[in-house]
Amino acid sequence: MNKVHFILGVHNHQPIGNFGFIFEKAYADAYLPFLEAMERHPGIHWNMHTTGILWEWLENHHADYIDRMAEQVKDGRLEILTGGYYEPILPALPDVDKSGQIQKLSRYIRQRLKTKPRGMWLAERVWEPNLTQVLSENGVDYTLVDDTHFLSTGLAMEDMCGSYMSEEQGTMVLVLPIRQDLRYAVPFKDPGDTLSILRQYASPSGHKALVMFDDGEKFGLWPDTHQHVYTEGWLENFLTVLESNKDWIITSRISDYLGAHVPHGRVYLPTASYSEMGEWTLPAAAQETLVDLEKRIPAEEKEAAKRFVRGGYWRNFLTKYEESNTLHKKMLRVSAKVHQAIEVLGSSKPNGRAQKLLDALWAGQCNCAYWHGVFGGLYLPHLRQALYRELLSAEAQADKILQGDGIQVSRDDFDKDGRPEILVEGPAQNLYLSPHNGGSLFEWDLRKEGVNLQNTLTRRPEGYHKQLLDFVSHHGGTDSGQVRTIHERVRVKEPGLEKRLFTDWYRRTSLLDHFLHPDTKIDDFYRCQYGEQGDFVKTGYQADVVEDNYPQIRLSRLGSVWTGEQKNMVSVEKTLSFTDHLGWQVVYRIQNVHGAACQLWFGSEMSLAFSGQELQDPEEHLQETQYVRRDHDQGLNLKVQFDLPIDLWEFPLETVSLSEEGFERTYQGTVLLAHSRITLQPGQVWVRSWRVGVQPE
Repeated sequence: MNKVHFILGVHNHQPIGNFGFIFEKAYADAYLPFLEAMERHPGIHWNMHTTGILWEWLENHHADYIDRMAEQVKDGRLEILTGGYYEPILPALPDVDKSGQIQKLSRYIRQRLKTKPRGMWLAERVWEPNLTQVLSENGVDYTLVDDTHFLSTGLAMEDMCGSYMSEEQGTMVLVLPIRQDLRYAVPFKDPGDTLSILRQYASPSGHKALVMFDDGEKFGLWPDTHQHVYTEGWLENFLTVLESNKDWIITSRISDYLGAHVPHGRVYLPTASYSEMGEWTLPAAAQETLVDLEKRIPAEEKEAAKRFVRGGYWRNFLTKYEESNTLHKKMLRVSAKVHQAIEVLGSSKPNGRAQKLLDALWAGQCNCAYWHGVFGGLYLPHLRQALYRELLSAEAQADKILQGDGIQVSRDDFDKDGRPEILVEGPAQNLYLSPHNGGSLFEWDLRKEGVNLQNTLTRRPEGYHKQLLDFVSHHGGTDSGQVRTIHERVRVKEPGLEKRLFTDWYRRTSLLDHFLHPDTKIDDFYRCQYGEQGDFVKTGYQADVVEDNYPQIRLSRLGSVWTGEQKNMVSVEKTLSFTDHLGWQVVYRIQNVHGAACQLWFGSEMSLAFSGQELQDPEEHLQETQYVRRDHDQGLNLKVQFDLPIDLWEFPLETVSLSEEGFERTYQGTVLLAHSRITLQPGQVWVRSWRVGVQPE
């Protein structure tokens, strides 16, 4: 009889910083019932990867679950895969961290589950060719990527039925394609659809294998799937169908299949991820172009076109989102410090203090908050802040070893764009300034508290915003409720989101200098649909560092301000002073350098990453001498004290994004604009100052 191998696998993961109740819900709704179903069907062999983050949570909350997994391993039914312990995007890490994360998870699997992992789950299936050498050097025999990777080499869909050998500098690793048709069929279509796909590859030798390896959360945690998969019995039916067809469907552990069948040949895979990621990583306009192009491809040609039509790849997120790049470059900077500190400690095998440094660094490399698609958590502030908390912990520990308690000021190309930033780093806080981007403050770290108060997110156009507008226009915002893969469904979590699709034309940071059109209203500024009369927001400032007892940074620019038909050359100088306490002071000096007397409306913007939303709509405060905000979740009290009364605009910074649950509004922080109308005679100077301070509760 003709036979075929079916490799069934699940990948279970929750990110660093996710809420405890979500871990518990995922366990109760997906992880546990899936295991229970597998226990009821002992004839099924399967495969699983769980991230170190989740293993740790399970150890603390449901250790018996791990014991039951170990029994499945002992019985020869289940194969456990390794990976990066904290589920990083491996190509985005320094090589030393790639190896360290793989070794940490492999060590846990050997000790706790009593098995040596041969294969590795690749986070988000982000592949770059040099990974072959890294994996091989860390004892990984095989990994899995999507069929997209293979199709891009010119292979056809009928070739996606086994393993291939990849080589880099003489090192080798086996790679297996995960089939998209099976990912979309399981668990969303009738089990017969999966059998139909498998039947096409059955052969007398039975040497072909088809892989369905995907997120375990879609078996119960994704919207509507618990009802479908368990209450309505989809999974029970699916496993029963597999067992009843065991005469020709061989459910296999991956190592068992690889041990019995040689690879189909060599393959050199391009840099890639799964097809949806290729779309998400593109800028909004390019996404729309790609989607429109795919729609125009005739149905009979879609299979062939899939081999050649694809989007970008993961690293494009670092150009699409400046906040992602800032987080990534922070991680690289901290990694360098940590490994320097470990050298000073002289630890050949990290343990104790050195391991604590590494664990904090590696936790800060968890991938989810570095990108955004349907899954990626860049739009979730608590996930970004969780990574900053880990990275700041690692940095504080490393700097204590490397530089003691001093304040260091450096000019360094932090964001790797060819232009230097100014970095002020001390035992209490870090302040990072971008002279070439409006002389702005783009990172303000409170080290002990583990908080970056500049951890906000700019409002950007997204390719799926058009999908939201079309959906509301045609369906009135009502979802059909049909169980579908989350790549196909549309759900709106609250009405009116299409009216909040505002776009910022500059990155939301602090100490941005505005000259407003006299007709500007607070709602105009909130929507970022106002008249800017100066050229100071996105342009370069001269930066000078004055080091006394505590450093001062002087940022200055001679630019243009238009008032009607009149153009004045105006100098803006802002001097920041720092202490070893939590806070800073800025002194503004604005001069009408050239031109007739003018009336200007000047505003200095701050965007602050508070953890909770207090405002629903913009608010105006007149002639204030201070601004106070208590952030109980982060345990902080922030106070801005002005030397003289000044007007303030305050509004919530909110984004509209797409997640597994549907379109949603997310609070990213609060914007504060201190503004004043001033009249300057030729040569006249306007001087104001304010102090920004933070006290822990």
